[in-house]
Amino acid sequence: MRPSKRTEILDAALGVIEAGGVTAVTFEAVAEAAGMTKGGLLYHFGTREVMLQALHEHLAEQWETALTEAAGKPAERASDAERLAAYAQVATHSATRAELLLMLETVNDPAMHAPWNGVLARWTPPLPEHADISPGELSQLIARLAADGLWLIESLTTPLHPSMRARIANHLTTLA
Repeated sequence: MRPSKRTEILDAALGVIEAGGVTAVTFEAVAEAAGMTKGGLLYHFGTREVMLQALHEHLAEQWETALTEAAGKPAERASDAERLAAYAQVATHSATRAELLLMLETVNDPAMHAPWNGVLARWTPPLPEHADISPGELSQLIARLAADGLWLIESLTTPLHPSMRARIANHLTTLA
């Protein structure tokens, strides 16, 4: 199935971010990357902010799909351990500079960050508010933090060898 024009635009915008950061996202730059006119872009996204919000939603939907596939079921039908194992698998295989830059750009903007918060709320255990947690909860927290750390390091530096990444993902799954 051919991707929609909207998806093509969002993918082009991610390429612009990957190359030049979030500040490089202009109607002109994205239109050029998407191979369309600025007017065509404005038809789909009336403002830059609307386009950025759509990018967050687009990426969060991709994560949700990947997490559902990794778990073999939607979050609401998966156990805590299954959700966290799926998160560890996906986080260790999905790291792009564009995702990181978008998240950093909007971490203090609740509306923009809402799609990410929704994914995290469905798929990861909440961060504890105190140190009084069970050993099992501690293992789950360590698995989540390790998956997040691997995602971060892979978005900032050279990715690990795929076999090493797979070994780490499998080990994190056992902690979940």
